[in-house]
Amino acid sequence: MSELKVSDTSTYLEAQTIDKDTTVAIEAVRSPGPADIGTGGKPMSEKSMILKYKNASKEHVIPRVVQKSIRALYGNSTSGWVGKKITLYYTTCSAFGNPKTPCIRVRNINPDTGEAPEAW
Repeated sequence: MSELKVSDTSTYLEAQTIDKDTTVAIEAVRSPGPADIGTGGKPMSEKSMILKYKNASKEHVIPRVVQKSIRALYGNSTSGWVGKKITLYYTTCSAFGNPKTPCIRVRNINPDTGEAPEAW
């Protein structure tokens, strides 16, 4: 399992901390709470989820597109994601008015089997 680099600029995992495909195991899944602050100091979207990875010091706020990738791999029940592995990778996406915003996505391959989900 690759090791995530640490960034001091955010409470949460940031895209620039990933320089190559990184496989991680999901330790916990939760919804944002009142103490979770999003971009620009605003409350986080209720549609976001927060993942905790084993052996990682920061949690990862995942948008709906990442949730969709994980659902394709492991189903709709987030409790079923705990203990499962996913592979994170760095890319850019259109967000916050910038078409080349750094972001983290999930490969559509099960790291344990090397197979794409049937839904793809």
